[in-house]
Amino acid sequence: MLVDYHLHSHVSHDGSGSIEEYARRAAELGLSEICLTEHLDFYPSQGGSICQTVPSLSELELYAKELQEAASRTPLKLRLGVELDYKPEADRWVRELLARLDLDFVLGSVHNVSGWGISGPRDLARAFFDVRGVERGCLEYLELVQRAVSTGLFDAFAHLDLVKRFIPGNGRLILDGHLRDRVVEILDTMAATGTAIEINGSGWDHDPQEAYPSLDLLRLARERGVEGATVGSDSHRPATVGRHLFRSLELARAAGYERLYTFEKRIRRVVPLQMVGG
Repeated sequence: MLVDYHLHSHVSHDGSGSIEEYARRAAELGLSEICLTEHLDFYPSQGGSICQTVPSLSELELYAKELQEAASRTPLKLRLGVELDYKPEADRWVRELLARLDLDFVLGSVHNVSGWGISGPRDLARAFFDVRGVERGCLEYLELVQRAVSTGLFDAFAHLDLVKRFIPGNGRLILDGHLRDRVVEILDTMAATGTAIEINGSGWDHDPQEAYPSLDLLRLARERGVEGATVGSDSHRPATVGRHLFRSLELARAAGYERLYTFEKRIRRVVPLQMVGG
């Protein structure tokens, strides 16, 4: 059984390709299940009276329809998911919208810290750490992640050490001293809320040349009681579906994980790692 639980089609602002193209590529690779995790971003007004989402509600409804139609033309299981970029100031609208959507899977993430995009573009992300300083910048990111996982809104949390994307040394920095204490706090909260940790293979193609999270961080997560993981390629085009999937599975095993999670209608399903290829 092979799955990919982090995919972005044309529905995402930075993705391309139809959902059917993703399903076709996954079938060619021998996957049995994929989950589309389209970006869902919230933009509350200055006074907090209104909030715009991208995609809009009507666009999300079209997304669900497209996935349903694609599912009718493939033997694969197609799951309806979102990758939700958490912003505390939008918490009210996040909860209201999630209650309205009939999703299979909600993947949490933090891409923006105090208005700075730490996942890119490269110059903007590096400028954030230049202005804040790497230690302070990492701390602000971790504080925001802690607020996100404390909500209990997410089935899994994505690319936990994203701060290393353009500054690989940040991955080691957050596992030392007081920053490590904040990471432990995050992992303990994930364990308490039943939030899975994502193993994201895209990092092998980025500056760090290792997965998100690193093996050391993944081992720490397992030690702190985060029992399950999801695996995803973070593909933004059909050609990269399933990338580094087997490496991600080996990483899970090396960290001591024995189970992966898949989801249907937000209900977790346990898949023993010995049943997964790789």
